[in-house]
Amino acid sequence: MKSRLLRVFAWTVFAAGHLSAADSRPNIVFILADDCTYNMLGCYGGKDASTPNIDRLANEGLKFTRAYSSMAMCAPFRAELYTGLYPVRSGVTWNHSSARPGTKSVCHYLGDAGYRVALSGKKHANPASVFPFENLKDFPAGKDIRRFMTRDPKQPFCLFLCSHNSHAPWTTGDASHFDAEKIALNPTQHDNPETRDAMTRYLAEVEDLDRETGEILALLESTGLQDNTLVMFSSEQGWALGFAKWSNWDLGVHTALIARWPGKIEAGRVSDSLVQMTDVLPTFLEAAGTKPEPGQFDGHSFLGDLTAAKPSDRTFIYGLHNNVPEGHPYPIRSIRDGEFHLLLNLTPETSYHEKHVMTKNSRLVWWPALQNAATKGDSKAQALMDKYQTRPAEELYQVDTDPFEINNLADNPEFHEVKEQLRAELSRWMSEQGDPGAAIDTAEAFAANGKAAREPGPKPKKPTRP
Repeated sequence: MKSRLLRVFAWTVFAAGHLSAADSRPNIVFILADDCTYNMLGCYGGKDASTPNIDRLANEGLKFTRAYSSMAMCAPFRAELYTGLYPVRSGVTWNHSSARPGTKSVCHYLGDAGYRVALSGKKHANPASVFPFENLKDFPAGKDIRRFMTRDPKQPFCLFLCSHNSHAPWTTGDASHFDAEKIALNPTQHDNPETRDAMTRYLAEVEDLDRETGEILALLESTGLQDNTLVMFSSEQGWALGFAKWSNWDLGVHTALIARWPGKIEAGRVSDSLVQMTDVLPTFLEAAGTKPEPGQFDGHSFLGDLTAAKPSDRTFIYGLHNNVPEGHPYPIRSIRDGEFHLLLNLTPETSYHEKHVMTKNSRLVWWPALQNAATKGDSKAQALMDKYQTRPAEELYQVDTDPFEINNLADNPEFHEVKEQLRAELSRWMSEQGDPGAAIDTAEAFAANGKAAREPGPKPKKPTRP
């Protein structure tokens, strides 16, 4: 009896200390968009959509100008965010694929650290054993969300609020806000009535995303949780209107990333550090007082960048693209440093657009409109079609001065050494990840993912620090 009382007493002391420590740890709210091209947002230079709530979040916190995902697709983006692993290592190497059983996610890591972990809105993450979120209704800021936030003041929470804006078919928001003739198009967009009409509907969803963000921020304020909550916002990958989603071009893998944490993050800061979605989970763990183990993640914490203690020391961003199952095989691998972006199209002899969802989906009007203009002799339309469907083996761009990646420097002798250095590092990373390249992007490999999702895969090599 005495020993039992001692055990109970010891547990009570431990629990009290744990909860006391939890009081000072931040709550975490991650707001995630859906196919929102980063530079549509006002704080990232967007000219058309009004995004005052997202812009306010940036003004009250830190805006990253060089944040990236490794793949511009919904399921791989989310798996990278939730696991801290690159796609080949997690198993989510194609869209609509599943993580390997036994893979751990934010649910496990922060759960073990004493957090409640939940998600509301779009999930797109399988299987449930890898992503066992507490699923909440009433997105973005309804009663179920409020109950979760306020359920236990002594226990911190991590909450992912995942919008469906601005994913096709673009039906929310008010498209009448926009004059189609006055919308700003970028150099990869052909100017035609169909594209301009689609843009009014797309921008309406960007504005609706901002409305949702405002409701979430207002909920944090009304519950008194704002001051001890780390809020992050990401725009996810770029749109499905060409040269973005389902590509490794910058417009696809570049994401808006904003962080606000009163008292920890100085308002109005801007960081040019390279950060990747693999880095978010390690950052959350460090903010929660848990130090990740070496080799546990492919990413590493950028908490020092948030608090201005030190900038992130990441030197490379890595990327990949596997076209199956929404298209025929078209594997791409990519890498960027602080200045250059190298893309390797591993099967350049193949036309990219053949039977591809980005060109065949009737909701996405940009490709038929482009084709129609090209058949009528429009040289710009033809040039854009050629760039999209017939790609060279190598593409090299100076991203900051050429953000839409128009000027391919791969054949310029002046940049030969840069290209070879990036190629060598990309090859090293692929080897570390166990990535065989083109062999992954096949219907057979995708089909095998179903089996791999039910069976533990081989233990991957431990990654080195990027």
